[in-house]
Amino acid sequence: MVRISVFLIVLLTAFLETAGQSCAETLKGLVKDESGVALPGATIQLGEQLAVSNEDGSFAFTALCAGKAMLTIEYVGFEKYVHEISIPRRPISIQLKSISTELQGVVVEGDRRMNAVSQTTSLLSKKELQLLHGRPLGESLKEVPGVSAIQTGPSIFKPVIHGLHSQRILILNNGIRQEGQQWGIEHAPEVDPYIASSIEVVKGAETVRYGADAIGGVIIINPPPLHEVEDLGGEINLGFMSNNRQAVLSAMLEGHIAKSEKWSWRLQTSAKKGGDYHAADYNLSNTGTEELNFSGALGFKDNHRGFEVYLSSFNTTLGILRAAHTGNLQDIQTSIDSGRPWYVAEFSYDIENPKQQINHQLMKLKSYFDVKNWGRINILYGGQYNLRKEFDIRRSGRSDRPALSMSLFSNVLDVSLDHEKGDHSGSVGINSTLKFNSNDTELTGITPLIPNYNQASAGIFVLEKLRRDRWTFEAGGRYDYQYLQVLTYNANEELVKPDFGFNFFSGTIGASYKLNQSWRWISNLGISTRPPHVSELYSEGLHHGTGSIEEGLMRPNNDVLTDQSLIRKEMSKKWINTLQYGGERVTMDFSVYYNRMDNYVFIRPYETRLTIRGFFPVFRFDQTDAVLMGSDLGLKWDVSKRVSYATKFSYVHATDVKNDDRIIFIPPALFDNSITVNFFNVKKLDDLHVTISAPATFTQVRAPRTVKPNDIPNDSSTKVFDLAPAPDGFILLNASVGFDIPIRDKEFSLSVSGENLLNKSYRNYMNRLRYFADDTGRNFIIRLSYNFSKH
Repeated sequence: MVRISVFLIVLLTAFLETAGQSCAETLKGLVKDESGVALPGATIQLGEQLAVSNEDGSFAFTALCAGKAMLTIEYVGFEKYVHEISIPRRPISIQLKSISTELQGVVVEGDRRMNAVSQTTSLLSKKELQLLHGRPLGESLKEVPGVSAIQTGPSIFKPVIHGLHSQRILILNNGIRQEGQQWGIEHAPEVDPYIASSIEVVKGAETVRYGADAIGGVIIINPPPLHEVEDLGGEINLGFMSNNRQAVLSAMLEGHIAKSEKWSWRLQTSAKKGGDYHAADYNLSNTGTEELNFSGALGFKDNHRGFEVYLSSFNTTLGILRAAHTGNLQDIQTSIDSGRPWYVAEFSYDIENPKQQINHQLMKLKSYFDVKNWGRINILYGGQYNLRKEFDIRRSGRSDRPALSMSLFSNVLDVSLDHEKGDHSGSVGINSTLKFNSNDTELTGITPLIPNYNQASAGIFVLEKLRRDRWTFEAGGRYDYQYLQVLTYNANEELVKPDFGFNFFSGTIGASYKLNQSWRWISNLGISTRPPHVSELYSEGLHHGTGSIEEGLMRPNNDVLTDQSLIRKEMSKKWINTLQYGGERVTMDFSVYYNRMDNYVFIRPYETRLTIRGFFPVFRFDQTDAVLMGSDLGLKWDVSKRVSYATKFSYVHATDVKNDDRIIFIPPALFDNSITVNFFNVKKLDDLHVTISAPATFTQVRAPRTVKPNDIPNDSSTKVFDLAPAPDGFILLNASVGFDIPIRDKEFSLSVSGENLLNKSYRNYMNRLRYFADDTGRNFIIRLSYNFSKH
């Protein structure tokens, strides 16, 4: 209360001293550590004004008078920053230098993730996420250089990092690994993006810290910290989209338990309802979406200990493009040749078959406490239940019965010790998971796509860092054991129960070197291993979400193989180098990487097949040795006080080095340019800005050869093929305008944006349904946000 009182007195004094003056300048900035990680909760003083940095390290001062002022920034564990600056000026980025601070042998440090300093990371801030509200998580992450998405129609997106996706990408949802049916290309992450105040993307393999699921990278979804004051706070978000006539609502409320500053809570909900999407020239029938989510958190925080319980419920229904389910081989050929879906109906909010229904429940228990002379011990348990149902177009009045109904119950237990002493810091710990996957065949009446299975795994890791002047060195290792039991049926409908035990290792070594105050070089070499997922081993049947039949590595010609010696573990050896620049007017990240993947698992078209539900393309899992290499660039340039330019570029070059062939479903080159004009304060409007962008997607010139469905029976080559050629590249025109209206300690924000303003017809190579229809046409979006009792 004393600190709050002093803070209010200082603000009141600053207000009285500036009353009557025409002081309308604004200063914005970011506070980071030496590795570029945001520092939330830093104390910032400019003249006689005080502020505290937000979750993403950002801060802002308004109503400033022109002239010179002293800027002071303090953060526990870092050197005090004092510098005189001139007002007005462009946004600034401050890097604090870390120091070692110990009190009676107990390390004093922020409550944040022990991240790998030699890994390349990118961050979507709270402000950037606000401009993406209403989008699915996978689509929002496309704003990060080096991240694209593989999609199934207009509403299902899975993130792709440097060409890798699905079970190779780990999602940390509020600190806990997301355990759903992520093996499916059309299985979008079961995460509500509205819970996030920032999203961090780690582009290197983080298998040492998190296990085999992170062989391609990690997506870290960070909610805002629980309230640390007594006032009630929260926010309300509304969104409206014209293309599919969608409405989105999100609300959050948080505060402290009465008469206690140590206990805090948060409640959050969001809802979404949208109808059919629309391409430039026709309706994309049966692509509607519905979503309803809830979450709640209760936390306790003392000087050297803390506890948090978190509950969430994610529920969605997604329509699958009706034209993707064909009745015969000619329908597939006609859709590819004509460039128009064979089935087009009028707009509707109804979601008919084929469709998906997903329910995901999550519970997290987290505790930490400091141990004298040791560091901080973190204990995390997560329980998750995922229920997925997929509905097909079935005969004899059975369309109300799902064709696939599977549930996954997962348990996660992580225990780690974070320690720091002098120039040395690190983390050591164990991760364990226990999963039970089951199919309700009595409800479906169909042999499931992937079988029932039980899986138990455990891993132990150590990750250590050493700082020496401008250098930071890092090294780590990990050992994992995984037990897998599969329950499936052979061609004679006999139950087969093979079980397997996998041992595998991972390691990393890296360094970060600060050339000067503006330039930094980061390098990391990682070796990661993972056994193939059950879906890659034993898939067998129609995958309704993609409108295709899939066959696993251990299911050749409907047989069931059980010999573990036939299973080859996938191994990645990735070297990534990043050059970072942070100046007053220009910031830049440029990365190049080389990833050699032995026994790389991928899915390829194989043939077409007639079933009692129609004609479908057949995709088969295969393995080869591959090399994926490429580069990412992210650059922002403040051309002047009001005008800024931003560009993003990414390119992946993938080769099947074993068969001297190309690899299917690799993202094409992406190049995005945007210009933003800031008007700063215009009367009562704060941060008024206009942005125009032109994202360009190039033609995938390294796509596999094309074999049309009618020609598959006569094709004798063993080379990988696709059912249609890669579509032409395209450039879209987007624009947005937005502003804030501060109302005392509250804030109202409004943005209006337009996507694909020229209503261009195009198809994205990374869309699994590009064989049947175009991508979405013009879309106008209105976003409103009201943040009250903001802290």
